Order: sequence, then structure tokens, then C-alpha cells
Amino acid sequence: MARLALVIAAVFVSACAARTPPRPDGTPGPDPTAVAAFQSATTACRGFRSLTGELSLSGRAAGERIRGRVIAGLEAGGSVRLEGVAPFGPPIFILAGRAEKATLLLPREQRVLKETPVSAVLERLTGLALGADDLRLMVSGCLADNAAPADGKQWPGGWQAVTLGPDRVAYLRQRQGRPVVVAADYGPWHLDYSEHLSGYPRVVRVRRAGDAATDVTARVGELEVNTVINPAAFTLEVPSDADPMTLDELRSVAPLVPKEP
Repeated sequence: MARLALVIAAVFVSACAARTPPRPDGTPGPDPTAVAAFQSATTACRGFRSLTGELSLSGRAAGERIRGRVIAGLEAGGSVRLEGVAPFGPPIFILAGRAEKATLLLPREQRVLKETPVSAVLERLTGLALGADDLRLMVSGCLADNAAPADGKQWPGGWQAVTLGPDRVAYLRQRQGRPVVVAADYGPWHLDYSEHLSGYPRVVRVRRAGDAATDVTARVGELEVNTVINPAAFTLEVPSDADPMTLDELRSVAPLVPKEP
């Protein structure tokens, strides 16, 4: 995909908080079948390296309402390209980089933030301090590269779970007779998945444990997995007259925060 675009759309978000998705209750028992269930549910993730797609964002981050439609390009190794395009005129922002560092350009303001950790930039843009590989694994529902599930558990009501590492747990339920990853704990983040298609979720909800002020939902469209992304997508030509900016200044710009009418 030689050109990637990210479109900021005027999508109004309800001020009401969405219902918190369920998690299993009670004390789990061992379940050796949970590992096989996870492997079956994530067959599409084998060999997973890259994705492109549109992410229609809504919700609240750090207490502020956000909205936007994002077309993202992500590749293993911390490569990222996100572009923000308004309905008319030049892009709102362009983010591109490799190895978990990226440059952010605000073309309308002619301002640039160079070679900054992706997680720090995304925290300012979305309230979610996620690296490029974190974003790739969370959006896809794959949760880990070369996943090695262990410690299978089960609860009454059809819940199963496996551990994918010291800070990752995947929760499964049966959907139409097949196991599906419906939720996960990924470090400090609670993830909830729904509307699966071809092995991947089309709705991803991200909440921060113990933080009701951060609750973002992404609807995933135009998803393509393991397509070849032009390496040039992960570089950014910065105009010579662009003024440097800081992370604190980026927070004050807040491209994804809706402007009051």
C-alpha cells in the first residue's frame, strides 16, 4: 500500500458512557482445553506481521472526548504511519517512523515533533500510551507475536482464559460453535473485542484499569493483513520551514479533541 491516509471525520460521540463489557466472575478452575481453544481462535494470527485499515475512534481519553477516523499502517518492528486528513485541505497530522520512534508533522500549523517515542505521541493524540507494535497486536486481537499460550483456566458460564506472558491474558467464549477471543488484559489495558470477521475483530474497546476517564472504541474497517507496505510510508519529508514543537505543545493542540461549535 504505497499511500496511507488517515481521515478525521466529524462523527459525534454520545456523552453517555457505554456499558462496561463483562468479565468472568468467581474462582477459575484449570482447563487444559483452553490452550487449544486459543490456538483455534487465533489461526489467522500465525505469521502476522502487518496491517492496514481504518480505525473510527470514539470515546474519552484522559477525561476529554475524542473522535476521528484513522487509516493506519503498522508493521512488526515498531513501524508506523498514520495520516490525518480533514474533509478539505491539507492533512491535519502525519505520523511516520520505525523502531518505535516517529516524527509527527502538523502541516496546517507547519510544526514538527521529531524522532519521539511512538507511545509518547499516541498518548498525546489519543490518551493511549501505546507503541506501534502494541497498537498492531491490540487492534488485530493477536495480542502477541508467536504466542505461546499457557495456564488454561475456565469459569462457569463458558469463559476460558490463557496466559500469554507476565502481563497478558486472553479471554475466550464460544460464538456460533467456535472459540473467539472476546477480551484481554494487556499490561494496564483492558481490551474487549466484538464483531469478528475472518478471524479478526472489527470492534476494539480499550480501557485503562482503574481509570474511568480513558475508554476508547475503535471500529475497524478496510482491514488488510500481511500486505506489503511500501517502506517509504515509514519515512516523512519535513518542510525546511516547519517550526519544532514539544510534547506539551502537542497536548495543547489535541487534533482528535472535537472543537465546540
